[in-house]
Amino acid sequence: MPLKGSYSYLTCPMCDVEIPMSGDERMGEEVYCPYCQAPLKLKKTKEDAPYLQEDF
Repeated sequence: MPLKGSYSYLTCPMCDVEIPMSGDERMGEEVYCPYCQAPLKLKKTKEDAPYLQEDF
């Protein structure tokens, strides 16, 4: 399921930098922080707000 809403940036949990999201990402998809190169997974909260979680 692609991101819905006006979320254009999500914060990297490793380096605290805001990462631009294109809106084509899907929940559960693995992405990499362009700054620290940490592997991250796109998740969402109970309120349907997307966030990034470390994926080691």
